[in-house]
Amino acid sequence: MVIMSGKNNRDKVAALAGVSSATVSRVYNNPERVSESRRKSVLDAAKALGYSPDKSASALRRRGTGQVSLVRFEKKDRPWYWGDFPASKWFFTDALTGILPVVDSSMFRLNLKTLRSPDDVERIRWEKECDGVLFYDVDEKTEAQAAQRMNVPAVLSHHTSQFRMNHCVTTDNFEGGRLASSHLKEAGYSHPVYISYLPEAIIPNRDRYRGFCSGWGQDIHQIITDPGKEGGYNAALSILGDLKSGRIDCIAVVNDMTAIGVIQCLQDHKLKPGKDLGLIGYDNMPLNYVLPFRMATVDLQPSLIYEEAAKMLLEIIADPERKATTKTILPLLIPGDTV
Repeated sequence: MVIMSGKNNRDKVAALAGVSSATVSRVYNNPERVSESRRKSVLDAAKALGYSPDKSASALRRRGTGQVSLVRFEKKDRPWYWGDFPASKWFFTDALTGILPVVDSSMFRLNLKTLRSPDDVERIRWEKECDGVLFYDVDEKTEAQAAQRMNVPAVLSHHTSQFRMNHCVTTDNFEGGRLASSHLKEAGYSHPVYISYLPEAIIPNRDRYRGFCSGWGQDIHQIITDPGKEGGYNAALSILGDLKSGRIDCIAVVNDMTAIGVIQCLQDHKLKPGKDLGLIGYDNMPLNYVLPFRMATVDLQPSLIYEEAAKMLLEIIADPERKATTKTILPLLIPGDTV
């Protein structure tokens, strides 16, 4: 396909979309000022005609860089970080799946950057690198505070509900835990247990458990284990007698990685999730689809979280005086064969 740019081609897009040439320009420069239906008409027409705006020329006119950055912290000093697990690498891909269409349909290009620590934020002349920053998986106060001190707009994403002084797009872990408990209760289970790790250090884990308890109207026995497959196996092994006797008839697990270990333990001891007991995980990881059955789980909707974060960033670049805003993307229940 031949890529077209320039005013004449913009006029052709406008004619095909049934809008003015100025509206086409606004779709790429200030998309928040154009209705969703008109944005779709313009982008569909641009795709049909092979039109791509001249992003370099636009950056020169705005005296900006023409770039927005997706920034992640390494988090190497932590005793444990979920993103270091090989099975978790899919999440970054899902985030990009949400971000790229938003940036591609704007006048900006996307730049990827990794920082060793929040201290690195203040060493960079951001205004020379980009016009705004989207931070990936910010979950520590020092990271959020570093973003507040930047001289370009910044949006924090993922587990960010506690950062009220920043622009954020966040999931609702409490609601996700409540969804898990409601699903088990509606299926007729009544004697639950919850498997987690590091709730004193990891706020999302603590919120998921609190939400789970709220659905039952009482504190639920919580087993603290190590993260991942081995931790899940050992946690299930520790309650095997209660599972076989029926004193525990369902298990909720803080994430799917740990739930895989629970499933392995149950299968090793001739217990079948969905038949002998209920089981629900959290995160809707792709590995769920290689199991011999569908595991019930809760989906954070990472693509949607980061799509909305990218949209928020573009809006703030257009309106830098906008007050700090938090947008919450509610998780979804994913039914399966294990409940």
